[in-house]
Amino acid sequence: MTLEEILRKYVGIKMFEKEQADFKEEFFRELFDPYQPVDYTRRSPLFLNAVLEEENLPYVITTLIDRESGFTEGKRYWNIICFDD
Repeated sequence: MTLEEILRKYVGIKMFEKEQADFKEEFFRELFDPYQPVDYTRRSPLFLNAVLEEENLPYVITTLIDRESGFTEGKRYWNIICFDD
């Protein structure tokens, strides 16, 4: 899977903690192909957006607060926006 395919897979999905961890694992595995497991928990949208810009990919990752009522109300999530759509 390419970086572009991974990004497209997550466009429009509210990524809370679990989804963020899954996304970072897929994204960085494709980007770096590490020899051993790596802890990506400290990688923020700022870091990810810098990678996207350097790779000239038309995506940006934003951080928002869920305003819908329910279990996730008031929690922060990531959202990926594509500028080619």
